[in-house]
Amino acid sequence: MNKLNFNYNLKKDAWSWVLIAKDKNIWGLNWREQIPQIPDDLLVKIEKATFAGAQKIVENHIEKDSKKIYKSKVMKSEMQALEKSWHLVSEKYFKILSDITGKPIFTDKFDCYFTTGFMCPYSEKESWFMVSMWHSIPFSITTICHEIMHLQFLYYYRNYLKKKGLTNDQIEDLKESLTFLLDQAEFNSIILSGDGGYPEHDKLRKKLGEIWSKNKDFQNLLDEAIIFIKK
Repeated sequence: MNKLNFNYNLKKDAWSWVLIAKDKNIWGLNWREQIPQIPDDLLVKIEKATFAGAQKIVENHIEKDSKKIYKSKVMKSEMQALEKSWHLVSEKYFKILSDITGKPIFTDKFDCYFTTGFMCPYSEKESWFMVSMWHSIPFSITTICHEIMHLQFLYYYRNYLKKKGLTNDQIEDLKESLTFLLDQAEFNSIILSGDGGYPEHDKLRKKLGEIWSKNKDFQNLLDEAIIFIKK
């Protein structure tokens, strides 16, 4: 049975702040609006520092937050509630994802870390991802489904796509666009908060939806997507 562990980690939280602060290309979203938890003076320090240095700066900022204890208690309550809600759909989700991709779920254990930021990055290498303490439970369930889909897709298909000639950026675009599947009938009993994707991927998501509606075969979907992306 596939297990999802929920936790909080200061270093990972700080890492996520710095990652978004230093990477301003968020596929059409307003970058500054995605990091409202970072005051302007702190943002200047992050931008000037190395990644490792900025992470230490953010760790210190989070540790000194006057609302740190309060936030910790809130996150603990949220973790418990989210874990209970995820348990209601987890077995069904993993089965649907496995059926759609035509592959077994690649690992028995995922880790889900809470962040005090608003964006929710992931680690492909270590099979963990984040949910935001500021988001609702239905939204976070969608985030979990979204991120696990990324990890499953990259594990099985990254090398295939490289061999077919896609660049890393094109693979990233396809990875994000494939989450259009979460808004399809297959996941209707699980998703309460829709996955609209990023503005820059609207055209690709629409094309993928058209392909999927005609032939619900994941390998065919990828092969036709490759042709479309390389045009």
